[in-house]
Amino acid sequence: MEKLLKPDKVYFKKEIYIMSLVSFVVYIFFVPFCIFILGKEDSGYFVLIIGSIFWLALCILVLYFSKLWINNLSYIIKDSSITIFKGIFTKIEQNIPNSKVTDFVLYRDILDRFLGIGSIKVQTAGASGVSGFEGVLNGILDFEKVHKDLREKLVNNQTLNEATKSTKEINENVLNNILEELKDINKKLK
Repeated sequence: MEKLLKPDKVYFKKEIYIMSLVSFVVYIFFVPFCIFILGKEDSGYFVLIIGSIFWLALCILVLYFSKLWINNLSYIIKDSSITIFKGIFTKIEQNIPNSKVTDFVLYRDILDRFLGIGSIKVQTAGASGVSGFEGVLNGILDFEKVHKDLREKLVNNQTLNEATKSTKEINENVLNNILEELKDINKKLK
């Protein structure tokens, strides 16, 4: 079973809201600085206009690259692994085997809850990076079902691993018993 997931279009709205909030906070401090501190002889208004044009261009550029990033982001959930495809200029294919996965964490910040999306963080025993998560499935609309399916797969995989380990231990014990019997027979024959 192979399931292809892509971030929902609402995920880009989250980026727009974040950029709007950052712009609001910047302008709360930038406008009074330009008018009251630099306001001498109209230089404050000039800095305000130039700064606003620069900030608008920067916001448009950041949102453009965010849109490209989100368009190139996709996830494939297979029976044996999770594959994350990402990147704009450099394409990255990240493969996370199910045998290495230890947990799936459902993460929803305040904007995610407002927009009705969620992120699923994939945690492994040997997670790389500072975050402690090997990969993140961002912007999932049907996050509850995907999280439930991934958790069930994890439990089934762990149960299967435990059964396999138990079978190996039983087989090892049987083989050790056979070896002991053969050693006893060998001693008696000598």
